[in-house]
Amino acid sequence: MNMDLGVVSGCYAGGILDSKKTIPLEAVSDKDEDGIGAKAAGLARLMKAGFPVPPGFCVKTCAYREHLGSNGLLGFIETTLDKLASASMDGRALLLAELREEIVHAPIKAELRESIETGLKESGIAMVAVRSSATAEDLPGRSFAGQYDTFLGVSGPQECLLAVKRCWASLWTERAYDYRRRNGFHHLEAEMAVVIQELVPAEAAGVIFTADPVTGWSDRVTVEAVFGLGESLVSGKSSPDRFVVDKKDLHLISSTVGRKALERVVCEGGGVEEREVDPGRAEMTSVDQDVVKRLVEMARRAEACLGYPLDMEWAMQNGEVFLLQARPITTGERERSWEDRQVWSNMNTGEVLPDVVTPMTWEMVVKLIKPIFDSLFARIGLDFGDNPLVGQMAGRAYFNLNTCVAAIRRFPFLREEDLGELLGGAQGDVEELKGLHIPEEDLPDLDFSLAKLILKIPGFIWWYVSHSMGRGESFVTEIRRKTKKRERLDMASRSDLELLIDARWIMDDLCRSASGIIYATKGMGYYKKLDEVCRGWLGDSDGEYTGRLCSGLDGMDIAEAGFSLWRLALEAHDNSEVRAIISSGEDYQACRERISRAEGGQEFLAAWDGFIRDHGHHTRGELELFNPRWSERPDYILDMVRGYLQGMGSIDPLRKHRQNAAAREALARRCRRQLRNPLKRAVFDFLLKQSQRGAVLRENIKSEAVRVLALVRRMFLELGKRLAVRDVLESGEDIFFLGLSEVEFAIRNGNGSEIKELIGKRRAEYEMNLDIIPPKVIIGRFDPDDFVAEDIDEDAEVLSGLAVSPGTASGTARVMLRSDNGQIRPGEVLVAPFTDPGWTPHFMAAAALIMDQGGLLSHGSIVAREYGIPAVVNVGPATRIIKTGQRVHVDGTRGIVRILR
Repeated sequence: MNMDLGVVSGCYAGGILDSKKTIPLEAVSDKDEDGIGAKAAGLARLMKAGFPVPPGFCVKTCAYREHLGSNGLLGFIETTLDKLASASMDGRALLLAELREEIVHAPIKAELRESIETGLKESGIAMVAVRSSATAEDLPGRSFAGQYDTFLGVSGPQECLLAVKRCWASLWTERAYDYRRRNGFHHLEAEMAVVIQELVPAEAAGVIFTADPVTGWSDRVTVEAVFGLGESLVSGKSSPDRFVVDKKDLHLISSTVGRKALERVVCEGGGVEEREVDPGRAEMTSVDQDVVKRLVEMARRAEACLGYPLDMEWAMQNGEVFLLQARPITTGERERSWEDRQVWSNMNTGEVLPDVVTPMTWEMVVKLIKPIFDSLFARIGLDFGDNPLVGQMAGRAYFNLNTCVAAIRRFPFLREEDLGELLGGAQGDVEELKGLHIPEEDLPDLDFSLAKLILKIPGFIWWYVSHSMGRGESFVTEIRRKTKKRERLDMASRSDLELLIDARWIMDDLCRSASGIIYATKGMGYYKKLDEVCRGWLGDSDGEYTGRLCSGLDGMDIAEAGFSLWRLALEAHDNSEVRAIISSGEDYQACRERISRAEGGQEFLAAWDGFIRDHGHHTRGELELFNPRWSERPDYILDMVRGYLQGMGSIDPLRKHRQNAAAREALARRCRRQLRNPLKRAVFDFLLKQSQRGAVLRENIKSEAVRVLALVRRMFLELGKRLAVRDVLESGEDIFFLGLSEVEFAIRNGNGSEIKELIGKRRAEYEMNLDIIPPKVIIGRFDPDDFVAEDIDEDAEVLSGLAVSPGTASGTARVMLRSDNGQIRPGEVLVAPFTDPGWTPHFMAAAALIMDQGGLLSHGSIVAREYGIPAVVNVGPATRIIKTGQRVHVDGTRGIVRILR
């Protein structure tokens, strides 16, 4: 260190020796701003310009420097910084915690203490907010915003003095330290002023951005609002209502109601408490559109006053709005490349392709996506050309929203605010997308003609109507027939190139069948229309009826997989010798050999082989060709059977399924009686039948597609084994890290060194990406080295999400990040990042389901309704907050999860 670390008896602020340590906000002049931080300076300027800023005063940065000097802490900081340079992550946390403790425990000098006490007394303020205002914070070109602490509901001199020291100490949190270190900012140059302001007992509060804080786009204003104090928004305990307003003419572009589970309020007797928002009130917006307009007008004037885009905090009491802070938005508009202008989202891809994708699977996905979109949009006169529909972020699949939005805007009957509903509505992620703005200049110019659309509409309607549910069921039957025929192919008799051609042809045929997506789309449409009818005509305000009316159905392949596995366990349970063999814990091969000699063992093995034949194509992450299928992992299935045997007597999924079916029929009869108008009753019956058939059909189409992929995987594994024998590959599974043309090259060339080197690099990148979890929406390039995961409130007790399967249940949580790692016990609540058919066996014993992601028509939601278990999805990051062993209560009707500590 080359700085002067002597004890500071006075204080040096902006080059002027000054003994005054506090200053009222209204008395701040230009010469004072260097010593009070950008946050306090912005408030002082707005106050002088006549904006409604709560009264208060500022403790200057020189007071912080004096506190360090008078208590001998500068030398301690220097020593700590030296240790931090070589400390581990855990060691760094301990060192910084010790440093913060020293700052907080050190006494404040009498002169400053008296000055703060006098300021509180003379102002007559009973309760204050104490906010950090660092000199390095909020400056153009710096992004320190939100790094430091704020304390609300502080009353009395002693609490205020402690809060001031805790603000100073927040200069040394892990987050602030790491940010300065990464950005080359000298730790000892960071100083802290503190704003002490009258606390506004807000009825609603939030933030305003006069430009997009990520992109710097400045043509719109975003207002976010929550009930009570704004701290519940900043801390992430509530998702806000969000309003996007055109800055020029103030028209509302979009609005989203947030999931406001908690609010912080000022108590009558003093202090601040956190309480749960009443579910009915949580569905309302925190402020009306008139207040939003007032906020935007005020924000425009404030931006003009200060001369730069602002991130502002505000609060409202008795209809009066106050500004609590105004700091510069540090991202400015800049010259951007094509990559910088792209917006990516994993809505709707995060569940079907949850993991890092191998090269072979990615080639298949790209070939599959284009026919799906082309078959739908070409029929209404739109051509995507070469514009990307999908891309990879950290090895995962993401949709390109520039292309999607460009397509949506080509149709005059779709508004821009429909973006969230169209792209994220089915997944429950509307709030992630609804306020998203992509400028016109960043959208690709798609080939589209309105005249062509008008001419094609009759043909499109006929095509859409002709794809009936009955035709869809025949479509599934035909796929199954072709797959069975192909499964009889004698792979051993085929040459390498013939086998590759066979696999490629089957993949191409699957892509040609992609138009079958229309059946899934129609099923989703019928479901949503049924929900509208139940809410509007039947008074189902909670949206509970539709889920119950589409549960307890028959014929859904993946639900049948769970029931078949349970029947397999029943068969083992009824044969004492087979039950004893399975319960011995031996592996599958040893058990099978012993069961084959047991009395009645052949019947059990026939049932086992039937299960594998019918359902062995399933697995976790089914679209990924690299993932082994159930048929390849008999020990996994055997472990599930063992778990079911242990649960016999405490659960009975088959009886529950019958009860769900009976309850469904009873509810349908009640709905029909309530609809006395025969026309409405006929509409209800039609939508009910189509929704039920659509739910089954959608899952069965996916199941048959996955059966095709399981066959393709077997074919490539056979090729991979042959290439490994010839030393072209290290192992047979390496083949999935090649594209189809590269596989052909490996077959024809036979030179393993070049192929092995390529695969080695791709496997290394694959493994690295497994440790990265990118955000749902990405603007521009994604740099894993600069990515910081969002903070989570690990102490949260109430989580909100999307209600997808009605009912309530309490139980012990079982957090599982992978379906093939662990087993749920009867009566436990399954907490998972997502679910696909590979998770279905765990549903049988679960009391309820909680998922980080997912939507109304996600696989997990459909199967949860089919099995009759309450489910709440899109509760991310539930798997990082809830711990295995905690008691949780799941309300699948209201979308609320409570952790019962």
